[in-house]
Amino acid sequence: MKLSSCFIEPEGPIETKVQQPASYLRGVLDLDGKVVSAELAITACGVYRCFVNGRPVTDQVFTPGFTYYRERLQYQRYDVTGLVASGTNVVGVVLGDGWYRGKIGAFSRRNHYGTKTKLAAVLTVTFSDGSVAQLTTGSDWRATQDGPIRMSDWKDGEVYDARMEIDGWAEPGFDDRGWHGVAASAYDGELVPSRGEPITEHERFRPEVLTTPDNSTVLDFGQNLFGYVEFSVNGPAGRTVRLTHGETLDEHGNFTLKNVSMPGALEKRTGLRQEIAYTLREGSQTYKPRFTAHGFRYVKVEDWPEEVGPESFAAIAVYSDMKQLGEFSCSEVLLNKVTGNTRWSQKGNFLDIPTDCPTRERAGWTGDIGVFAETGGYLMDINRFLTKWLRDLALQQDPDGRVASIVPDVGMFKYMDGSAGWADAAVIVPHTLYRLYGNTEVLNAQYESMKRWLGFVRRRARRTGLFSRHRFSPHRKFIVDTGYHWGEWLEPGHDMGKDVLRNTFVPDAEVATAYFAYSAALLADVAAVLGKIDDASEYAELSANVKAAYRDAFTSDGIVESDRQCRYVRPVALDLLPEEEKAENVARLNDLVVANDYRIGTGFLTTPFILPVLTDYGYPNTAYRVALNRKRPGWLYEVEKGATTIWENWNGLDEHNVPKDSFNHYSFGTIVGWLFSRVAGISPLEPGFAKSRIRPVPGGGLKQAKCRYESAAGMISSSWTADDGEFRLTVDVPTETLVELPDGNSQTVPRGIHSFSCRVPE
Repeated sequence: MKLSSCFIEPEGPIETKVQQPASYLRGVLDLDGKVVSAELAITACGVYRCFVNGRPVTDQVFTPGFTYYRERLQYQRYDVTGLVASGTNVVGVVLGDGWYRGKIGAFSRRNHYGTKTKLAAVLTVTFSDGSVAQLTTGSDWRATQDGPIRMSDWKDGEVYDARMEIDGWAEPGFDDRGWHGVAASAYDGELVPSRGEPITEHERFRPEVLTTPDNSTVLDFGQNLFGYVEFSVNGPAGRTVRLTHGETLDEHGNFTLKNVSMPGALEKRTGLRQEIAYTLREGSQTYKPRFTAHGFRYVKVEDWPEEVGPESFAAIAVYSDMKQLGEFSCSEVLLNKVTGNTRWSQKGNFLDIPTDCPTRERAGWTGDIGVFAETGGYLMDINRFLTKWLRDLALQQDPDGRVASIVPDVGMFKYMDGSAGWADAAVIVPHTLYRLYGNTEVLNAQYESMKRWLGFVRRRARRTGLFSRHRFSPHRKFIVDTGYHWGEWLEPGHDMGKDVLRNTFVPDAEVATAYFAYSAALLADVAAVLGKIDDASEYAELSANVKAAYRDAFTSDGIVESDRQCRYVRPVALDLLPEEEKAENVARLNDLVVANDYRIGTGFLTTPFILPVLTDYGYPNTAYRVALNRKRPGWLYEVEKGATTIWENWNGLDEHNVPKDSFNHYSFGTIVGWLFSRVAGISPLEPGFAKSRIRPVPGGGLKQAKCRYESAAGMISSSWTADDGEFRLTVDVPTETLVELPDGNSQTVPRGIHSFSCRVPE
């Protein structure tokens, strides 16, 4: 029987406004013969934990993962040959709400994809004589909601009553006559095998126990992460202990969630709880959550029945099981910390989908991953991970080509979809995967989605905003001045709320037109790679026309006139101007940065580019001074304030230690891309590093830098020292590589280890 035809619902009538207990289900199969193989295919609308004869079938968690459930649902296959035997066998499953009907997104919407959890499973057993037996989910299965998980929510947390644990429920011989039957159900989308990386447990941390000024007991695990706490406790039955998880302490040193709370009335409706309520049974016991996880470093412990000791607790980091590809270190230890913080923000936000933060929203914002994909690809292998997510982006895309701001959908306002720089992830992310990994399959798979997005933008450009100053421009049909655009998000000196309001009524045409040109150029490149010559020519011409419109509308004869750093970075980084005009604009950018005391002044969209632009156009010392600046806003300011991940907001913790916004948000971690590609100098000359370039740029007083990157073509390393004007470089490369030295000399070298030296100004 096909998996798609055997969905069941374990619950009877429910009150949809009330969070429900987890469901426990079991099916029985009697086997007579010698088993040679057994395979279980399983999926759920919700999240599941599965056991065969009482033993777990996998170490994965939060299966089947998060997809755009209206169109597709993942299933998993497990080899369970070692778990079944002749005689009575039991498949037991626990179902929680997960993303399917639990709270998701900034507004904590429940029941967004459905109101009841569902299960489908097929156990196929093959005997030595070639015969086959199957157990499928159907009317003979039994279920109960009278288990210990009284509530499990993706954001709120878990309520667990250990007194209600059911011994032996997933094993043969259990009496389930007190359980009830199940109802046949259906799933209307497509069932697909898992295509991303499995979600698993990783690092474990022991805490320091704090007593805060308000006399609370708080655990400090020393690392901001996404996961959960495992604890052991001994106390009287019926005692309920509570653990509340948060990222930071407030300005008084007390536990707080205010930095990730919604403003005003929204907080009353959508407040973030991140709480475990555990009711003890008699005696010693150990627990960790099944169907919830939290973004946290600190945990407030309440009603603990014994002395709180660090040995009783362990924080477990949970994220998609991606291979680490790159390492960077240098003589400035604070920059090394920034690299580590960025990796931890990637881990904390790469859980089956790329999220913005692991607390308040946990949403797959397209803009965030669009700016971070290259940096993320240097740190970890995100090829399969993002290829899986991109499929949801295409399936969720509107018929007219508009791309959502969040993928998968979590119920945000539709009018905010199609934002320039966000929706352009539809083109940017596949192109990045191709450049880093040589992945042409993702280009083929996403090509129609890319074309549909550009078609939408072209039609949008033909419309003119009611109060547009570009109404009579000869380039009007190539200027995008309608629609909602998030703009240069979280730019220093700009208020988030005011930006949203302004962008709602006054579209940021400069950003929108820039990304129109940029995505058209990338799509022309993709089309050429795929052999679609006519398309390549069409999109190259389109990009050229939009660039001309941009230059005419947003510069004065090619020169930007602005006091905002982003306005100079964007046309250079996105290749919107001739080279001589780029050079003049970077000179002005340099003056602006110097006048700003070398403090970063960019938001989400141009922070990835500002240091590379300064470096490439002759101002590496300015780039280093920005990178090494210890004043707010700046990366090292965050580190010296105790950050263990990247903050969402440059002003996340002010000089008075008042916290603001998420403390775990990878977007501003894109400085690490500069550390790999400019400081260490490693970049691809051909897709997938079939041919690479190593062009290190020393500076900032760094005495040495070392980088290793396991590219698609093999391990690449770049290691240099700089002392008394003498620069020494050693590289180890797997393919032909162009090595460019700081003195301007270059050499193409074959596979192997090579050493170089030159004189450079101090």
